[in-house]
Amino acid sequence: MNAQVLTLEPIRVVMLRHTGPYDELAAVFDRLSGWVDSNDVPVQRFIGLYWDNPEFVPAEKLRSAACVEIPSDYEVKDSGGLPLILDLVAGGDYVFTTFTGPYPDLEESWSNLVGYTEGTLRKVISENPSFEVYVNDPSDTPPSQLITELYLPIL
Repeated sequence: MNAQVLTLEPIRVVMLRHTGPYDELAAVFDRLSGWVDSNDVPVQRFIGLYWDNPEFVPAEKLRSAACVEIPSDYEVKDSGGLPLILDLVAGGDYVFTTFTGPYPDLEESWSNLVGYTEGTLRKVISENPSFEVYVNDPSDTPPSQLITELYLPIL
């Protein structure tokens, strides 16, 4: 597996949380994107946060969040009625890899990354959420060409 360990600084985000199946997060991103467009938010990256491993947590209890990275000086003036949270993605050590392909195929890449991290690297996964950075826009990119960065937090 082509993966590496990186040390990241905290990432300032505006998030919209979700509890339920991870495949429902796309609709949450749609709501967040509507807010971004309506408020001319200076988005640096779109990020999905994932707290739970779907192999061990029932789908209806999975915790995730749709996020946009924002500049350090950006202030949320109007939430548009959404329960937005201004927060930080934890800094620290992460195992990082890149996946190219359709979003439904990410599950296998995550499973491979966890196996590589625990087996080959012999690293312990931390309690911080894992996250994905969506490098290109799914509205104008063919699914086979979508690029997603995967970050798995480690101790």
